[in-house]
Amino acid sequence: MQETNRDSVGAEMYLKVLGQPAPNTQDLTGIQELSINHLFGKVWSRKGLSIRDRRLITICLLASQGKVPQLKSHIRGARLGSDKLSEEEILELMTHIAHYAGWASGVSGQSTAMAVFKELAESET
Repeated sequence: MQETNRDSVGAEMYLKVLGQPAPNTQDLTGIQELSINHLFGKVWSRKGLSIRDRRLITICLLASQGKVPQLKSHIRGARLGSDKLSEEEILELMTHIAHYAGWASGVSGQSTAMAVFKELAESET
């Protein structure tokens, strides 16, 4: 598969959102290709909401649904990517989630966030 301009936009947005380079677009298949080319290349790149707003929405939805692996990626990206969120903001988000999406979602989200914060702190040393 040859990289197109859209692929490039998706790869750039992936870096902004998740704080790490996108996988090589030539090696992508199935859902990976759609994630880079469509989700990051078209949806995250749309006008109307800032990256920060989309980041907050995504973290809320993933935490409320208990999608821990993806939540970890987005919390890590929130700390490393563009439009960074502070640890305090992320933890406050989990308190809000607990009240609107269920206590267990907030508790699990906070636990996930704390684990990501610890991993990031350990990788800095």
